Amino acid sequence: MPTMVTRVLESRFAWARAALGSPARTTRTAVVVGRLLGLAFVVCFATGMYSHALQDPLPWMAFPTRPTWIYQWTQGLHVISGTAAIPLLLGKLWVVYPRLFSWPPVDSPLHGLERLSIAMLVSSSIVQVAIGFLNTLQWYPWEFSFRRVHLALAWVIIGSLAVHVAAKLPQIVEHWRRDRGESPRPTPRIVRRDDAAASAPDDRVAADASATAIPRARDDA
Repeated sequence: MPTMVTRVLESRFAWARAALGSPARTTRTAVVVGRLLGLAFVVCFATGMYSHALQDPLPWMAFPTRPTWIYQWTQGLHVISGTAAIPLLLGKLWVVYPRLFSWPPVDSPLHGLERLSIAMLVSSSIVQVAIGFLNTLQWYPWEFSFRRVHLALAWVIIGSLAVHVAAKLPQIVEHWRRDRGESPRPTPRIVRRDDAAASAPDDRVAADASATAIPRARDDA
């Protein structure tokens, strides 16, 4: 019975990975989106800690009072980076979603710890950006203290993000830069009807281009 269940789950997971496969869902894309998302999280965390320290400073803390726009600038950066994290988080989840169906789900204690940190990172990030966005609207459909939960989730996100980066560091280093042999996607060439007519009949490149050309509107139309 356990063997049959394992085979069924393995086949289902393989079907899900194949169905969700896309050329855009690559490790390179995950690294590119992930580094932007990580930057947004770090900026949001740093500016949020600055705001928290200003509101609840420790006895030894002293902050400059001039220029007066420091707090406005840091909090504006906090809101901007937090808002930018929303589409980046959704994009990152879209790229890595098929990996949720990896088989086996856990193949070692270290792999289990890694997946647990990812689960904590994803769940806390979703809640954090959601309540942060609602805070900008001054809408609080909950009974808990926003500041306390927001602060606690910030530390959970940074901690789990550090574990995730450490676990994925080899892949991050490998795919951080574009490979030298990898060229960007070529820009499609729009061939006008006059240009296509002037091309030689045996010119295969021109013939293929004219087949996909965008027809130009007639001047007398």
